[in-house]
Amino acid sequence: MREHDRQSVLLQGLGDRPVQVSFNEPSATSNGGALLLGLVDRRLGLTEALASAIEDGRQSSKVRHEIVELVRQRVHGLACGYADCNDASRIGADPAMRLLLGLGFDDSPASQPTLSRFETGRTPDDIVRLLDSFADSVLARHRKRVRNRVRRITIDLDLTDDLVHGTQQLALFNTHYGGWCYLPLLAFVSFDDEPEQYLISTILREGRTPSGSELVALLDFVLSCVRRHFPKTEILVRADGGFTSGEVMSFLEEQGLKYLLGMPKNPVLEERSEALMLKARHRSAATGQTAALFNETEYAAKSWKGVRRRVVFKAEVTRLDGREPRENPRYVITNLTRRPKGVYDLYRQRGDAENRIKELKCDLDLGRTSCTSADANQLRMLLTSAAYALLQELRLHAARLLRERPTAASLRLRLLKIGGRVIRSVRRVVVQLAQSHPWKDDWLKLAHALSASSA
Repeated sequence: MREHDRQSVLLQGLGDRPVQVSFNEPSATSNGGALLLGLVDRRLGLTEALASAIEDGRQSSKVRHEIVELVRQRVHGLACGYADCNDASRIGADPAMRLLLGLGFDDSPASQPTLSRFETGRTPDDIVRLLDSFADSVLARHRKRVRNRVRRITIDLDLTDDLVHGTQQLALFNTHYGGWCYLPLLAFVSFDDEPEQYLISTILREGRTPSGSELVALLDFVLSCVRRHFPKTEILVRADGGFTSGEVMSFLEEQGLKYLLGMPKNPVLEERSEALMLKARHRSAATGQTAALFNETEYAAKSWKGVRRRVVFKAEVTRLDGREPRENPRYVITNLTRRPKGVYDLYRQRGDAENRIKELKCDLDLGRTSCTSADANQLRMLLTSAAYALLQELRLHAARLLRERPTAASLRLRLLKIGGRVIRSVRRVVVQLAQSHPWKDDWLKLAHALSASSA
C-alpha cells in the first residue's frame, strides 16, 4: 500500500457524497489553544522555578535539551492530556507544542528516552528542592494577588489512595484499599471565603496509615511553606479523621493554629450523642424530611494524656425517595469557639478538596506512578501538580472574566484542544485557530487579559 493510501480514508454514508479524510497537513495542530499555558506559566514563573531547583549533572557538551525545556515539555504535555513520556513521539510534530517550548520548525522536542532519563535521574535533594519550589511559586503568586487583604488561610490536608501494579518502592499492601498502593498526602490552601482550594504540595508516601509523628513532620513542612509567605495571617488546618491524633493536635496547639479535624465515632461519643439522635429521629419521622441537630461535648481519649478537647457532633437522619431512613452521626474536634452548627458547616467545606483530588486523578492521571524508583514517582506527581497549578490559574481568570469555574477536563476541552494552523514566516508566527470553535469568545477574552497583564 502506498504511503498516500495509508494516510487517507474514504468514508461512506456520512452525507450525500463520499468523504475523503487525509492526514497530510504538516502545519496543523490539535492543541492550538494551549498557547494560554505559556502565558499563565509566565505569570507563575512555575516551570522556570522548578527547573532551577534541579541540579543538571549531564555533560554540557552532550546536552541538547536544557532542563527547563524538559520540565516544560512534561508539564505542558500533562496539562494537554499527554500523561506518558511515550507520548513525546506522538506530540513531537505538533507545531503548537513546539511553539510553547520555543522551538523552531526544524527542531524537535526531547524524545521518550531523554524524558525517561530525566525522570529517573533525580536525586532526593532534587526532590526536596522541587517540593519547596512548587509550594513557593504557587504561594508567591497568591501573596501578590491577595496582598494584605486576606484574614484567614485554610490548609486542607488529605490522603488519597494510589493503587500500583508492580514492584514500586514504598508501595505496601493496604487491606482498606484492597491492593498494593501509595498513600500520598495532598495539601491545598484557600483564602478567606474563596471557593477555590489551590494545590501547594503532593508528597508521595508509603501505602500505610501515617503515624502521629509522620503527620507532624508533614504538617511542619507545609506550615513552613505557608508562613514564609503569610507570616502574620491566621491559619486554620482542616482534615479528616486520619489526622486526629494527640500528637498532631498538640503540635497544632503549640503552633497557635486553629483546627477542624474529623473524629471517628466510638462508643463513648455515640452514647453522648444518643439523646440528640433520638430527637432527630422523632423530628424526621414527624416531618418526613431529613433532620439534623447539633451539639457539643468535652472528650479526652486515653492517648491524649488527660487533655480534654471540644468535640462538636451532628445527629442526622437522612431521607431519600425510595430508601429507608439512615442515621448519619458525625463528629468534629476543634478549638474554634463558634457555635456547633457553624463549626460543622465550616468543616463540611473541606469536602470540596475531594473534587480537586478527583480532577488530579481522573483528568491529569496523578496516579501514573509506574516507575520503580520512589523518587521518580514523586517527580511525576510534582510535574502533574505543576500542570494542575497552570489549569487552576486559568480557572482563576475564567472565574473573573467568564463568571464560571470549569473543571480541569472542561478547561482542556474548551481552551486548549483547538484545531488550527501554525504558520511561521521571517517576521512572525501566525496561529490560525478554527473559526467554528464553540468557545472562541472565551478563549479570546482570556488571551487578551493574560497578554495585557504579562506585557
